[in-house]
Order: sequence, then C-alpha cells, then structure tokens
Amino acid sequence: MSLVTGTLVLIGIFTLCGLFSILAGMAGWDWFFTSVNSRMLTGRMSRKWARIFYIVLGLAILTMATYLYMTLPAK
Repeated sequence: MSLVTGTLVLIGIFTLCGLFSILAGMAGWDWFFTSVNSRMLTGRMSRKWARIFYIVLGLAILTMATYLYMTLPAK
C-alpha cells in the first residue's frame, strides 16, 4: 500500500467518524449516549453538554480529514 492510498483510507475513516459524531450529537440518540464508551467521556456532563461536545468533536475530526486531504502529496 502506498503512502497516498493509506492517507486516503485514513481520510475516509476520519470523515465517517466525524459525520457519525455530528449526527449522534444532533439527533441525541439515546442508544449512543447510554452506551458504556460514551458514558466514559460524558458521565459528568448533562445530556445537552454531551451533545455539544460530540458535535464539536465531530467538527474537529472533519477538520483533520480536510487537512489531510489538502496536504495530500500529488501522485
């Protein structure tokens, strides 16, 4: 696997994770916010602040994906 291909795979993963985090924060999915992994991060926050946290986290992840795409070396 070349460096460009690996970077494109990473961009795809970051994009999907960022969009998922934003959707979970906007929709307020009960199954998402009551899962064990989510409660580890947001156990001390109210549901409102946890939703805002996940939206901001999703935007940060999408920003990382955009940065990787913009700095992708030419083939």
